[in-house]
Amino acid sequence: MADKVHILGAGLSGMVAAINLARRGREVLVVDGGKGLGGIGGLHPSVHSTPVDPAWMSAQVGVDVTSAFHPLKDFLAGVGDRLYRLDPGPVHAVERGSRKGSIDYLLYEQAREAGVQFQFGTYLKDLREIPKGSIIATGLQPEMYDYLDIPCQITRGYASVGKSDRQPWCGSIFSTYTDDYFYTNCANKLSYSLLFGRKKVSLHALEACKKDVKEKFEMELDKWEFFTGRVPTGSARNPRLFHDGYILAGTLSGAMDPGALFGIHGAILSGKVAADAVEDFDGAVKEFKRLTRFYRLAYYMRTIFSRMPRGLDMFEFNRKHRVLSYPMMALASLSIPGYRKGLWSREIMKGAERIR
Repeated sequence: MADKVHILGAGLSGMVAAINLARRGREVLVVDGGKGLGGIGGLHPSVHSTPVDPAWMSAQVGVDVTSAFHPLKDFLAGVGDRLYRLDPGPVHAVERGSRKGSIDYLLYEQAREAGVQFQFGTYLKDLREIPKGSIIATGLQPEMYDYLDIPCQITRGYASVGKSDRQPWCGSIFSTYTDDYFYTNCANKLSYSLLFGRKKVSLHALEACKKDVKEKFEMELDKWEFFTGRVPTGSARNPRLFHDGYILAGTLSGAMDPGALFGIHGAILSGKVAADAVEDFDGAVKEFKRLTRFYRLAYYMRTIFSRMPRGLDMFEFNRKHRVLSYPMMALASLSIPGYRKGLWSREIMKGAERIR
């Protein structure tokens, strides 16, 4: 394979792959459709919360990302008309986008230091413009799912971005106005809120959510933008490292939790695997299978839950019957690609306290 490697997408997995390859002496060109760092489609700046062990992850991928992750100081969850305070456990907030302090900026600086070249503002829709063996890491963007015929689902909803002086925290709401959930996060003086679903999220649902957020979290969120994207949850067989002669990484590869759609953990780890795949086919395949080995089981569990009566209160059941719900909590933890620090869902539920 040629010494020069093309990577399509300057997101987390693309840049982790680029850094690793450049440090091994490869010439690397990262091509991205955005005008600059932070992607396209208006998804960033944003803040997300995810279970992670930053020091362990940094050691795994050979890139220090510890400074980008912030342990939560508070974690609230609304279920119906109730409100709970959870133990944050290993859940950290992380900023995405082009601002200093974001994980994207951190990786970008390390990539440039390693000698990676970037070409922004080039929106490729035809992969014939880059050689076979290139790494494709285009995240939520729909074109590559269509081009490669990868089964997917459409996510859609509304996002709100603002300023906040709160310490890193997360608030989630599970309600009938979405088949997924709402969440709001704060870190680095940035507030980001997202109401999304894999089914239609109506304006009526948005108004109900805004009222809910005001009552539960005492937050006024008036500025919202509609968004849509694709996630690799259209088939139980979705995870794939190689497809049509290209190497896939991140969300596009299926390195994502098909239940709650945690994607940051899998994106970072799969970026390292994609870099390895350039030189070690068998080793990379083995590692990718290890990362995504619980995907299929989690996919079927999500399918079962989506067909259950909406009035079934699984949250309260898990809180009161942690022994009986152990298998469910274990799967929720293991379905995040590569997650290895115990059962995070059990840890946050063990201290769950109803406060309203």
